[in-house]
Amino acid sequence: MRPAYNGRYYLTDFKKGARMKRLVWTITVFLMGFGIFLTDAQAKIPGEENLIQKIKEVLTPAISAPKNLPQDFHPICATPAFVWITGHGNELSPEAQKELSLIMPQRPTYSFPAVEKTYNTPSGHFKIHYVTTTIDSVYQSHVVDSSGVPLYVIFIGGIADSVWNKEVDSLGYLAPPSDLYSPGGNGGDGRYDIYLKYMQYGYLGYSQPEYYVPPDNIAAISYIVLRNDYSLYGGTGYDYLRVTSAHEFFHAIQFGSDADEFEYVPSDPVDPFRPYWMELTATWMEDMIYPAINDYVNYLPYFFNYPWISLKAFSSDPGNPSRYYHAYAACVWAFYLSKRFGPSAIRDIWTLCADIKGDNVLSATDDALLLKGSSLDNAFREFSIWNYFTGSRADTVNYYAEGYRYPVVKVDPNQQYSIYPVNVASVPHPPEVLSTNYVEFAPDLTFSPDNLTFYLNGSDSAKWKSSIIGYSSTNPKYFAEITLDSLQVGRAKVNNWGSYSKIMMIPAVVTRTSGSFNYSYAAFKCGDANTSGNVNLADIVYLVSYLFKSGFPPAPPQSGDANSDGVVNLADIVYLVSYLFKHGPQPCG
Repeated sequence: MRPAYNGRYYLTDFKKGARMKRLVWTITVFLMGFGIFLTDAQAKIPGEENLIQKIKEVLTPAISAPKNLPQDFHPICATPAFVWITGHGNELSPEAQKELSLIMPQRPTYSFPAVEKTYNTPSGHFKIHYVTTTIDSVYQSHVVDSSGVPLYVIFIGGIADSVWNKEVDSLGYLAPPSDLYSPGGNGGDGRYDIYLKYMQYGYLGYSQPEYYVPPDNIAAISYIVLRNDYSLYGGTGYDYLRVTSAHEFFHAIQFGSDADEFEYVPSDPVDPFRPYWMELTATWMEDMIYPAINDYVNYLPYFFNYPWISLKAFSSDPGNPSRYYHAYAACVWAFYLSKRFGPSAIRDIWTLCADIKGDNVLSATDDALLLKGSSLDNAFREFSIWNYFTGSRADTVNYYAEGYRYPVVKVDPNQQYSIYPVNVASVPHPPEVLSTNYVEFAPDLTFSPDNLTFYLNGSDSAKWKSSIIGYSSTNPKYFAEITLDSLQVGRAKVNNWGSYSKIMMIPAVVTRTSGSFNYSYAAFKCGDANTSGNVNLADIVYLVSYLFKSGFPPAPPQSGDANSDGVVNLADIVYLVSYLFKHGPQPCG
């Protein structure tokens, strides 16, 4: 009979191989330099002071929650402060490693005189560690069952079992690897360990990857730490407990696929480790497991109010909330992927992430979407359109199922127009990699009620995708892609534009590296060289004057390019003559 399978290796029938497996673990750990004191005396990484400070902030019980939490306050996952330790902890300076060893033991411990107790959940999947005294005492520790186990602990066990059932058994993710043969402490057996402890009020919990699983050293065993008491957030805090359990257990699943799936930017002195994909998919998973709670909606303003911030953005600085909360708010990317391509799309991407150690999520996403007839570039352009249909514009059939709960995407006031033509050379918020701008045009029926042409010239140091939306709450909507050439220049013409309440241009940067990128754009009636709002003989005269008599140029210049070949010359005059007097094609036809 084949032994039971858990994650990446078999957990039973190891009697003969147990000693060898422990030896393999020990050698692997030694070679990888996982131990706190296995150091390179010269090694030092940027951001180590900030990283250790974040861990101190989570673990040190010195800061109590204020009586009244700030109105815009929202607790977050503390996992990003810990993910780097498994793969990079040995690179810290000796002083930093020593400091870390004093505040962070191998496994969570409880201070004297508290006596650690454990509870095995009914499914057999989890072992919950807790105490009933000291600052780590669980919520309502005095309310116990007949065997003396606090009902709160039993309640957490039920939530954990339910989360496992949904994430592993129903959604098909691999269970986290067992720690049965871990070279360090394993909590007592091979069950997955959950520790209930006090932590700072700004954090809901965290997951800690411990040791890579040989032989590929991509997956890692892990454990979870949940708050011992969520009631400080109001009421019993059970909803926070539920979504945190779903969130942190999905981190455990992620570690069981690819524990190093985070962007590592060694040159960043503050945040060299950026686990944006881990956080946005774990936040998405909260709603997959508990769709009625909708806690994730609280983060969304930090995405929709800042559409120019990269999908990859990550910050550990709460003083910069637009980036501090962005990785959680970016869960909308996972909601888009799961509805557009099916819930299995997220699992498929994580499976492909596990093919390569380290950060490869963007290429994994591209590969997964190619199998579904799309690509990362095309999907991101479509995603930018979906993000317009939220709030009062929500369409829950074609776009987000809960889009009516979402904020309306922010349009900068400096990029809203109702007087034409428009000609803009630079923008207030140049979009970063994998981000967008939204440029709004309200029809001016006195200028050109029949058609308008939109021109985009993106920085050629980036790759762009761009869309046009004709929006009306009553009439059919209009969608078009602005086809861009190799220089990232393109145009699109909207006919009968007066039938829409707004025309939106959405330039999106689909470059995957780093940086922000400027672009220029224009909105005009093609062929209307003299900006009268109509195309007639006066425009031919205007172009003749410009080309042959040093007259004023068309404004914007593209409005004189009637044949859309990228230059204004005699051919455009010929084109307009044909249109006006010989029933030729329309300008920019």
